[in-house]
Amino acid sequence: MEQRARIRVDLAQRAFEIEGSETFVRELLDRLEDLVQNGAHAEPVPAAEAPSVPGLAPAAVTSELGSFGEFIQRLPSSATEVDRMLAAGYWCQAQSADDAFATGDANRRLTEQGIKLGNPSQCVRQSLNARRVFAVQRGRFRVSQIGRHYLRQLVGDLVPA
Repeated sequence: MEQRARIRVDLAQRAFEIEGSETFVRELLDRLEDLVQNGAHAEPVPAAEAPSVPGLAPAAVTSELGSFGEFIQRLPSSATEVDRMLAAGYWCQAQSADDAFATGDANRRLTEQGIKLGNPSQCVRQSLNARRVFAVQRGRFRVSQIGRHYLRQLVGDLVPA
């Protein structure tokens, strides 16, 4: 099985991220280097060649919220574990094809940033009770309008009303 690879280029926060097989990422990196060095026009990669990552939407959505690390750092230091899980769920939902998130996906993103929650499932249950999220199917949740409004209070205009 081939290794997964990821590269992120920031160029003054016009973030560009590539994820896929190591071969695919290296090939695109070579194209990018040629583009930057020669000023040549890069040929677009056909959608059939681009690796699909289950649950992730096009990169345009990522650019609106920024990377997960940037997004989660906008939370105030007084944010609770429930707030962090709600924010992570919202970010994962924005990246997913079905406009929903799973507790495990949101928790993995938090863990990648060094944020360890005591009980991620309980955090989602508390958000359910507060009507900040609702279940769309077994194990999949969506942030409600109430939840979006609450997140907007925490992180500002990144979250649409």
